[in-house]
Amino acid sequence: MKRFAPFFILIIAFLTSCNVAQYVTVPVNYGPKMGFRHDSTTIVVINRYKPDSIKIRDQRRLTVLKKMAVTSLQTAATQLKYLRGVRIINIVDSLNYAVNTDSVKFLASKYGAHYVLALNDITAGIYAENSYYNGNVSTYYTTKVKTILNLYENNGLYSKRLSGMAEVPQDEVYSGGFAALFYRPSYRSSIPTLTIATQNATLDALKDYLPFSISNERPLYTDGEALQSSAALIKAGKFDLAFKILNPLIDGADVKLASKAAYNLAVVYEAQGDIEEALKTAKLSNDKRRSEMAQALIADLMKE
Repeated sequence: MKRFAPFFILIIAFLTSCNVAQYVTVPVNYGPKMGFRHDSTTIVVINRYKPDSIKIRDQRRLTVLKKMAVTSLQTAATQLKYLRGVRIINIVDSLNYAVNTDSVKFLASKYGAHYVLALNDITAGIYAENSYYNGNVSTYYTTKVKTILNLYENNGLYSKRLSGMAEVPQDEVYSGGFAALFYRPSYRSSIPTLTIATQNATLDALKDYLPFSISNERPLYTDGEALQSSAALIKAGKFDLAFKILNPLIDGADVKLASKAAYNLAVVYEAQGDIEEALKTAKLSNDKRRSEMAQALIADLMKE
């Protein structure tokens, strides 16, 4: 065993010198992109969606669509009421499923509202998707939902169309073959996924008015004492201390180190919610020395 010791020492030394990737989860919180024109806003929520019983003859499917419509409106009312200064008046009849035909101007006047939010349409479908592996075919089913709401001003003349889409995969997976030709999930058996997809599609429709957050898994440079220390501080959430290590390195003579330090610092800015400075620093990193990590970060930040 002793004769192999130098070989293992070389391997350990090699691995130590390599840049072993470490990742940090960066949550990014965003405020609403749009707001309402009043400090104190009252919104009436109504239903104007009526499933077409002529085109859809299946009574069970009609029942599910009505439940989805109520879910959509309840989701919208619940989320909007958490916004500062927003008061919601939800007049949706969830028991008898009545479609409101009153004019927007009448409703706004009756309830003293600034806006009227109406669900005008909701569509749903269950689609099969095949996966191929080692010659075997597996069939997955995905539930897709689209919601269309309209936000009307109280004068009834102006409105904004709010469209949202979402898809949720079903839990079941079916092997391909003869049996797969005859099996298809029904609307009734898909109610759990239809409910989730409806909620998500409604949130997507209202996305400009609601705050939201995302989490990104960012790789960090850790080769060298300074970068390794900064990575440890970033993962611990000690961004000020990480900044003190990284910032002086950016203008250093070592261009390679400067590029990596700028990248890690860009992750710091993103973690602090300063997307503009994060993008600027990520571009600086890539200008000093082109890298896939910096380019990937730039692409993501430009979307954010």
